[in-house]
Parts: sequence; C-alpha cells; structure tokens
Amino acid sequence: MRRLLLTLSLLAAAATTQAADYERSNWRQQLYLQAEPAFLNFKGAVHDDRIIMDDINEDLFTVPLSVGYLWSPLITPAWKADIPFTIWLGLEVNSIQFGTIVDNAKYEYDTGTQTRDGEELSFMAYAPSVVAGFSVNLVGGLDFRALGGFGFHFFSFYDDYSGNIEQYTDFTYTAFVSGALEYRITEVFQDVDLKVGLNVRKEFMSYEDIKARKKDGPGTPSPYSGLTFDKIEYKWPVRIGLEVSLDFGRESRRDRKMRFALHDRDAVLRENSEVKDTLSDWDCMAIERDYRFYLDEDGQLPDMSEAYTRTQFADVLESYLAFCHPADLATKEQLYATLDSGKVELKEYQVRQEDSRFDQVMASNDPEMLEMFLQYYPDSPRRAEVENKLKSLGEYDKFRAIQAQNTFKAYLSYLNDNPNGAFRDEAEAGIFELVKAGNRKKDYEIYLKRFPNGKYVDEARAALNESQQETSIIEYQTGETYNTDPEPEQPTYEDPAEEPEEEEVEEPAPTKKKGKKAAKKPAKKAKKAAKKPAKKKKK
Repeated sequence: MRRLLLTLSLLAAAATTQAADYERSNWRQQLYLQAEPAFLNFKGAVHDDRIIMDDINEDLFTVPLSVGYLWSPLITPAWKADIPFTIWLGLEVNSIQFGTIVDNAKYEYDTGTQTRDGEELSFMAYAPSVVAGFSVNLVGGLDFRALGGFGFHFFSFYDDYSGNIEQYTDFTYTAFVSGALEYRITEVFQDVDLKVGLNVRKEFMSYEDIKARKKDGPGTPSPYSGLTFDKIEYKWPVRIGLEVSLDFGRESRRDRKMRFALHDRDAVLRENSEVKDTLSDWDCMAIERDYRFYLDEDGQLPDMSEAYTRTQFADVLESYLAFCHPADLATKEQLYATLDSGKVELKEYQVRQEDSRFDQVMASNDPEMLEMFLQYYPDSPRRAEVENKLKSLGEYDKFRAIQAQNTFKAYLSYLNDNPNGAFRDEAEAGIFELVKAGNRKKDYEIYLKRFPNGKYVDEARAALNESQQETSIIEYQTGETYNTDPEPEQPTYEDPAEEPEEEEVEEPAPTKKKGKKAAKKPAKKAKKAAKKPAKKKKK
C-alpha cells in the first residue's frame, strides 16, 4: 500500500509541477483516471498435506482503476507542419483493485478430527508501468489516444486466520495496450481542458503460479497454508470503462491551423513595419491597457472609437500584433479580423504614446520608470516636469533620513541647505514637535524668531506664556546662540511742514523764530530739516 501511495504521489507531482504557456511552447501533458468493471477469476489449490479442502475456483467482480501521467517529449505538432499527432511518454499505475476471494471456507485436517469454517482470504493488486503512444485529433474536440505499456503486476494476499492477518505479496510481468476516445468538455483553467472518454484495455500476459500463502510450520495450520493460484485471469478478453482527464496544452486542428496563419501574418507585419526595434514588455502592457486589446464577455473588442481615431487604433494594433504576440489565439484572431474588416484605415506605424506614458510614470513615483521615460523621449516638452519629479523623489529620500534623526540640528540644516525645498513644511512641523516636547521658553522664542509667519505661531505664543524653563535645547543641540531680544525701533522724523518749528540755537547767527517766513518757504525749510536730522531745542 505504501508503494502504491508513493507511486500515485509521484504521478500527481509530475503533472502539477509543470507550469508553462502551452499556447506558445506547444508542450503538452495529460493526467487521467480510468475505471473498467470486470470479473477476475482465481484458480488455485492448497499445497499442504495436513489440509483437506477443495480447489479454489472463484469469480470476483471488481472495478480496476488506472491513473496515468503522459508527457510529450517533442514540441508537437511541428511548427511549420500541420500534423495532428502528439507523441506520448508516461507512467501509469493500472489494475488497482481489491476484494475478498474466499469467505467461510470449509476444510478439515488430515486426521479427520476437526472441521472449521469462517476463514477469509482477500487481495489487493496494482501494476506500475511505463507507457508510450500517440494522440490524434479527429475533429473539433474529439481525440483518439493509443498507448502501450509494460510493467510489474503486484498481488498482495491477506489471510485472516484465527484473528491474525498474514500478508504475502507476489508479482509477475504485465503488458497491455489501451485505446481511448476522448471528448473535450470545457476549459477549466488557462490552457487546461477537462475531457471525458471511453477506454478499452487489453492485457497480453497471463498471471500464473502466483503464490498467495507460505506453507505453515508445525502447529495448527491456516486453511490456505501453501496456497498457490495456478492462474489469475479476466473472464472477458478486453476491459471497457470510462475515463476522466485533464489535458494541459491541447490544441485542436482548427487552432493549430489558425496559429500557423497568424504566425505568418506576424512575420509579414514585422517585415513591412518601419519600426527598427521591437517593442518591450513595458510597451506591450501600456498599449494593451490604453487600447484595450482584449475581448469582453461577449467575445468582442471594446469600442474605442470615442477615445482614438480609426487611424490611430489601426496603427497601434498593427504594431501590437507584430511584436507583442497575444497568447490567447481567440483574441489574436479577433484582432486580425479587425485589421482585415476594412472598418479602419491602415497606414504605417507612427502613433506615439507619450501622453499616456507620461501620466503613467508621473503617477507611479518610480524613479526607474521616470528614467525610462527620459530615455524613450529625450526631446519631450515635458522633460522638465519629469526631471523635477525625479529631483523631488531624490530629495524625499534625503528628508526621510533627516526624519529618522529627528533633531533640531538635522531639520535646521535641511532648511539652511534647501531654503526652497519641497519639504519645508514638514521640517517646520518636525521642529515644532520637538519644541513642544521640550516645553522651554527660549525654544518657543527661537521658533517665533525663525518662523515669524509659521503655521504654529499662535500655538507657540500661547505656550510661551506658560513655559518656565529658560534654557534652550535648540542652542544645546546646534551649538549656536540665538538672540531673541526684540530689535530696537528706528527713529521717526517729523515732517517740518506739518508741525510748527521751534526756535533754533545757532551760533553766531541770531535765534530764528517761527513766523510767516517759514510758512512761505516750506521747500527751503524741508531742505534744512533734511540736512539737520538732530535738532537742538531752545530751553
């Protein structure tokens, strides 16, 4: 049983570990399960002189199961030949079956002193084999598969004797052929088809001289002591049953022919295209996103007539088909049908996707994509915007390091080095949070001095009246002394034309008093006042 489970696990692992784009690579695999009802006949005799029992000739109804994994060792069909064949190599565990051969067997010892019944003999069989063959696509979803195999057929017998179970295993060779008609029902996953079928199996080797029980030693023997089956065979010449399978990468003749035709069209488009280099995966993804080159739920291309002109749509579609290779053959066929329908006007590939790519890279915040845009479009009128975006992203990395330090010195150094930096507000916020955490009077005064129009001026002024600590953490961290005293007010000068002039003391000239003369010559007195900013008033 352990060997059987191990073999089945290996088959499942082999089928599930292969991951590929089957539409492109042509690799094909298959995992299948078969059930074939049959009658199995056991003919044998007990070879122990102490046991008197009739020979065994029992027909047992069973349902042998077969599990197989097939792999195509060649990329078939050939790329340039319409060959509807697939060559197979694989592994199979077939004829998995079990049942009770004899129940309540009657026998007696040679002395004739004792008769018993109730002893039971059961079995389990399986045959790990290697297989090879081919599949051919008959029409549409209908395939025919033929396989031949060779392996070892194991028979394990279980003798339930006096409450103890004795087990013995014997084996022989097996050879067989099988043929199956398979029909594709649906696609359960991408490139994975669910199929049902009718399978016919023929085994060639006979199973003879299969030992079921060793001969017991002294003591009371088992009724099956020394039992050997002269022959184990199926009553019917062939076994017919049902099959369920998963086919990975199956391709119908119609799909294959279409793929050949589309491959030729791709080559023609590439030869006639004026584009000197192929499109990158990034280009293809951007084109597919913007132009929606995929089928909707109804199997139709979305209507893009409002977003793009027919000429634009056809230009990009032609280049997309030449270089991007849609894996879905149905979509690719529909795209080519759009080109051939005459609904759009064809011309050489000239469309540029600069606008859509600009929006994409600016929204991404990815320096690599921004650099790629500059490489693709070195003369773009939006180059300055992209470079500024790159610069701001670089500055952001620097500011993140400053935020990690979270000190007055780091924030003030950033503001001194980047007076117009993109993160001025964030630096101010970081400084004020540190000021609040320290709650020192002079730190609030320094903040108000440094940010007279800052966002937190009102909060700083309110907190200034409540703080008691006089020392400054800012001065301690930065090693600088900040003067927070208010600046002296500048003297103001009175306009002599507005106020009456007092008598001035001048030597040796006599004292002059205010009178009509001053009023008549305001310009002269204004000039005199400008020359004498400091006046001496008469006591």
